[in-house]
Amino acid sequence: MKRKFQWLFPSSNYDAVPVAIGGFLIIYALTRHSGIGVSPDSIVYMSSAANFVEHGVLKDYQNVPIADFPCFYPLFLSGLLFITRLKVMDFAPVLNGLLFALLIYGWGWVMERFRVCSKIYKWILLVIIATSPCLLEVYSMLWSETLFMLWILLLMPALRHYGRARSTGSVLVVGLITAMACITRYAGITLAGTAGLFILLGGSLKPLKKIAHLFLFGLVSASLLTLNLIRNNLVNGTLTGWREKGITSFGQNLHDLGSVFCDWLPFFNGRYAGAAALAVCWFGLLAFLFVRRLVRWFAASPPLPAVEPDTIGFWSYENMATVFFIVYFLFILLSATFSRFQTLNSRLLSPLFIPWVLGASSWVPSLFRQLATGRRRRWRIPALIAALLAAGCFLWGQKQTDAETWDGVKDAGIPGYTEDPWRNSETVKYIRDNKTFFENFSKRYTLYSNANDAVWFLLGGLHADMLPHKDFKNDIAEFLAEKTFYVFWFNDASNPDLLTIPFISSHVRMVEEHHFEDGAVYKFSAP
Repeated sequence: MKRKFQWLFPSSNYDAVPVAIGGFLIIYALTRHSGIGVSPDSIVYMSSAANFVEHGVLKDYQNVPIADFPCFYPLFLSGLLFITRLKVMDFAPVLNGLLFALLIYGWGWVMERFRVCSKIYKWILLVIIATSPCLLEVYSMLWSETLFMLWILLLMPALRHYGRARSTGSVLVVGLITAMACITRYAGITLAGTAGLFILLGGSLKPLKKIAHLFLFGLVSASLLTLNLIRNNLVNGTLTGWREKGITSFGQNLHDLGSVFCDWLPFFNGRYAGAAALAVCWFGLLAFLFVRRLVRWFAASPPLPAVEPDTIGFWSYENMATVFFIVYFLFILLSATFSRFQTLNSRLLSPLFIPWVLGASSWVPSLFRQLATGRRRRWRIPALIAALLAAGCFLWGQKQTDAETWDGVKDAGIPGYTEDPWRNSETVKYIRDNKTFFENFSKRYTLYSNANDAVWFLLGGLHADMLPHKDFKNDIAEFLAEKTFYVFWFNDASNPDLLTIPFISSHVRMVEEHHFEDGAVYKFSAP
């Protein structure tokens, strides 16, 4: 048994354990004040998980079948609910801490298998991962990215094994991991694109066998997502929920994407003038590294089957991280252009962070090996100083951001609905004090809010409908035809896409209003 699992827990990766434990403790510290961070997406996940355990259906807090999100993450939470018999909010901080520790340890395992393995390089990158503001934000929230990034990690050794074995079984494993990623987040199709490129371009197979492998991979990787989409269409009438046409230009999305890189890099934070150019530079650098390896791979093609993947670097872990960066970069940029997205932010780009850091720096250990002998040796010390200074600046920038985050989190909690301003909201307190009245009112009439998810979460399951979207004319007409209704308005949840109080009051008579520092409660009634 010890030999069987020795490859997974090698002594060479024991140095990743302290960093993994450190990552777990950081998540624990961040969530100590008020628990895991909760956003509107988080409420959909936890309510769907609870409904699945209690009623066997994947419906959210509004009793609507989920389609905007794939099904696996709520099912994953429901499994833990069933096993632990605890509420999601009770076990989520430990769950995310363990997932983050596993991510750190796993990437340490991967770095041990780089073409050129350097302990110093590995330690620096592991600390960068463990202290990344981007990753700490994700793993301190109840978000599906926490699980999705593990599928990205698992794809790497699976693809590596396929590169060596080229067997049907190895294709099935790659396809299954991709299939699971696709039903964790729709962005999982980027794993399909990454794996498909390696199977297509990897060479050393006869054309018919390569076609068979591509067909099998496509069939397996798309299987679970196809079932999910069929289920969505049956229960919701859409494949992936209601998606609006994109309103942000390609250039603006490129700028927003580059702004995230500015936030990830030291000295750029808040300086976004050249954000689009920075994004293009990073994409160009990693695309160059991939093309260079690809050209060398095909240049060695006369006895291609005899070429060990490590020799050229095409099947290396570094190259896999690079290709995933390229595929995901293009996917998120084009998706945000053709479909209506929230502004591209650190959360949406978080799956890029580790592939970006690894892919962009993977040449450093090789460079120092080349500088170890001959006339180039005199450049070894200057290069080492420059590399350490660059790493030090990166870590210092992360430390500054983490310190700012901790300064707000330690006393108020993670931003979101578990943060003290929401928990101690005067508006929430008023509704809670009159909860029985509002529950009885909702049996005959409708309660509305610009943050109905917050109402459900903070007020013990009180149901309110979301205010209509400005673009949905039929919903607006039905809303204005209501005889009487209440609106719970929260200032911190202002959404420009929803109807405003001035618009409503210009069409329906306001008969009651209660104002608070953070919001208001309004009653409207038809004349």
